[in-house]
Amino acid sequence: MSEVLEVEDWARSDDEKTLPKASAYRVRLWDGDGFDEKRQIVDATPTGAQILDAFERHPVNEYALLLLGKDGLSAVEPDEVIDISDRRAERFFAFRTDRLFYATLDERRFPWGTTRISAEMVRLIFKIPDRKQLLLAKTDEPDEVLESGDEIDLDAEGLERIFTRKGEWKLLVQGVLLTFDVPQITVRDALVKAGLDPDQGWTAILKFVGAPKESVQLNDTIDLSRKGIEKLWLRPDHVNNGEAHAPVNRAFELRVEDEAYLARRAESTETIIDGGKRWFILRGYVLPDGYRQEAVDIAVLMPPSYPAAQLDMFFCSPHLSLESGRPIPQTQSRQTIAGVSYQRWSRHRSGATAWNPAKDSLISHIALIEDAIAREVGAN
Repeated sequence: MSEVLEVEDWARSDDEKTLPKASAYRVRLWDGDGFDEKRQIVDATPTGAQILDAFERHPVNEYALLLLGKDGLSAVEPDEVIDISDRRAERFFAFRTDRLFYATLDERRFPWGTTRISAEMVRLIFKIPDRKQLLLAKTDEPDEVLESGDEIDLDAEGLERIFTRKGEWKLLVQGVLLTFDVPQITVRDALVKAGLDPDQGWTAILKFVGAPKESVQLNDTIDLSRKGIEKLWLRPDHVNNGEAHAPVNRAFELRVEDEAYLARRAESTETIIDGGKRWFILRGYVLPDGYRQEAVDIAVLMPPSYPAAQLDMFFCSPHLSLESGRPIPQTQSRQTIAGVSYQRWSRHRSGATAWNPAKDSLISHIALIEDAIAREVGAN
């Protein structure tokens, strides 16, 4: 005979074995107010009142007791006998309340003791793996994906319907929208999936909607279930402002890797020849907050021996200006391309991120462009 049996551990270990006899049983109770503790009972068939009494919840008739067992979550009356060996009591929940609230998970109704329940608690109670997503059914709008930190209002009109589905998490990585079937992904794996070289010397920044950005390392894990994740932003480690002359009268050829990357981006792209110069143009690039313009066309002049020769600077139409009125440095020069005036941004690589033909490409140059544009409004 065991002296003290941990009921929670036993209940989760094997669905077939019977409850061993013991001199006492340790059961766990959570009350929603920060209490989460195990205490001993001496009876394998206690009443609801005995469980509440063991945890000093008095008077017992003012509490609602819930049992998480092998059949899910159920309410237990004070005089109701609980057969631990049969119902596999993993844990109990106690709430000081005069009523219960209800919701469904995958059409199965369950009780709760407060007006709100967190997505994390639903996952805990019903053992929902990370690879599945939780959703809250909506009537007149799209169903809501429940993320970490979200809560469901059980006191709202009607019965709240929660359901699960095979997970699908998205992340925008340097303009490429990626889809994952698990919510955790390393920064390195995200870059590789986006067609980027993770060892090229990037500074990686995770951006959130309405929250401070976070710097992340290559081996860090991104939890895509976190609320408000917007995108993974990259920038070269060393970039400076300056003036340089762009190559002229050159032919160019995009690499297969460049074309594959551009095909995954949301913007339209084209190449044009104007006055013997060949230009790559990214159309309709959406600008971050802080600019007076909403979107811009971005042109890059491609040298004939690219990628052996570096890509240098970039050109914007319309000319960009800041809502603050502050001048943007090194953007005073103009370039006419196919009859349209473009604003030249002189931004150049230096130091550890000087152009490396073995690694750099139009892909990494677009990263420099996006960083330079974001840098002016503190969005990088």
